[in-house]
Formats: sequence, C-alpha cells, structure tokens
Amino acid sequence: MARQRVEGAGLQWQEAADAQQLAERLGNTVAQCLRSALEQHGEASLVVSGGSTPAPVLRYLSGVDLDWSRVSVTLADERWVPPGHPDSNESLVRETLLQDKAATARFVPLYREGLSESDALPVVAADISAMHQPFTVVMLGMGGDGHTASLFPDAAAEELLPAMALDNEDVVAFLHPPSVSQARISLTRACLLHAENRFLHITGDAKCDVLAAALDSCEGGDWQAGHAPVLGLLTEQPARASVFWSP
Repeated sequence: MARQRVEGAGLQWQEAADAQQLAERLGNTVAQCLRSALEQHGEASLVVSGGSTPAPVLRYLSGVDLDWSRVSVTLADERWVPPGHPDSNESLVRETLLQDKAATARFVPLYREGLSESDALPVVAADISAMHQPFTVVMLGMGGDGHTASLFPDAAAEELLPAMALDNEDVVAFLHPPSVSQARISLTRACLLHAENRFLHITGDAKCDVLAAALDSCEGGDWQAGHAPVLGLLTEQPARASVFWSP
C-alpha cells in the first residue's frame, strides 16, 4: 500500500530486508552521488539528519573511499544545545560520520556557542550558503507526527508557515514546537529543496503507514497547513526524491 502510494506520487521507492541492509544500500547511493559531484564540480555537499535511524548510514559512509576533504557536511536541523549534550545532533555526526576516511570532511555546525537565536541566524545562513549549491544530497528522517528536520506540525503558525514557504529566501529558521523540550534551528523547506537528491530514510511499519496516510490526506500532492510537513519535502520536484524503507 505504502509503496504504491509513494510511487503513485512520482517518488522512487527503495526497500531492504532489514535496517542494516537498508543503511548499506542508502550509504552506497549517497556515496555514488557524492563521487559523481566531485568528478563533475570538484566539490560536493551533504545534509544529514540526527537520531538513531541514520546512525548506521553515517557510520557506513565514514569508511567510504572518496576525497572527503572536498565534501562539506551540515545538519538538516539541530537542537539548540552545545556539542557534548546528549541531545546534540552535531555530537552524533562527529562520533559516526566524521571518523576514519570521512574525518577530513568540512563540517558546518548549526549551533553557535555564545550567540542568541537572532544573532546566530545570519551567521549560520552565510556558512550554509557558502557550501556547494545545490546540495548534492539531503538525507531526511521523519517522526511519527510527520515532521522532518525540525519542521513540526504543532509549531506556531508564525514560525512554521514561513519556514515551509517556497518563496522564503531564509536559509535557516528557529522553531519552538510545544511537543519538544528544546528550541530547534532548522534548514527551511526552500533551502532543503535546493538539492540534487533528497532521500527520506525510515524504518518500521508504523512510519511507513504514517507516510502513506500523509500522502493520502494531501489533495493535489503538496504540503499545506494542516498536513504533515514531510510532504513538502517529497512532493515538490518528486523526481529528485526517494524513500528508503525497511521493516
């Protein structure tokens, strides 16, 4: 059902028997995209997500043989906590991806020590914009509520709607969803869509059902207020988006 709905929306579907096989399949696909970009442009860029699901992919990529010194890496979103905090996505990336062969990659953090939210936004935006554009790969996850990056459906409209707007020139935004305990800094929808390849990485039947239900709920196939934010990162330019899933 979910596969049919995904493919019906024009998205690519990739499936593996288990989470480890899926991580290797996605890792190989990401590596191929990065290698191709390096050959064509001399540089590449990779946007990754935090959480437990992408960790095996990040570890796999750390051992991939390519010129990581010409690859810039950043996060799709971050909790506004310093590295070393147990909830820090940056710490996860440093402990998994930025090791072994990938240790020479250039990491662009979202959290900035000592800066307020308003002061941090232009600094982070400038650093993100200096990365190779469009992004070579954006790796996304999805929560059980249909959020992706830190674009939560329960965020205040004055935060979520601008962050989801296609005509928004802002690269990053702060959101304060009531369902989470920390402020979040997130790449905006418009920024995340500026990518050659978008990969949604999910595991388990529950998230598969959430995605299928979200696609079913959206008349016309695009995100709008009241729908799961993940739709806005998939159904816009669907030919550049793929779903990677395992039970």
